[in-house]
Amino acid sequence: MSDSEYKGGGTPGGRWGCLIAALVGAPLFFFLVVGDTLGDCAPDTACHKGFWTMVFLPTVLTAAPIGIGVRWLVNRRSRDDS
Repeated sequence: MSDSEYKGGGTPGGRWGCLIAALVGAPLFFFLVVGDTLGDCAPDTACHKGFWTMVFLPTVLTAAPIGIGVRWLVNRRSRDDS
C-alpha cells in the first residue's frame, strides 16, 4: 500500500488497551460465573444474587479502567516518541 491509501482505524494504544482488557476481563468473567453458579441453595431462598450485579458489573468495572489506562499510556508514549 502506498502512503496515500487507508491504513486502518484505531491507534496502537486502542489495540493494546483492548487486548489487555480482554486478557484481564475474560478470565475474571469466567471465574465470577463459576463462583456465582457454585454453592448449594436452601429451598425457597434466593441465594444466587444475579448475573448482572455479581458477574457482569464487576468484570466491566475492572476491565474498562485497565483498558482505558493502557490505551492512554501507550498513546502518550507514542506521542512523546515522535
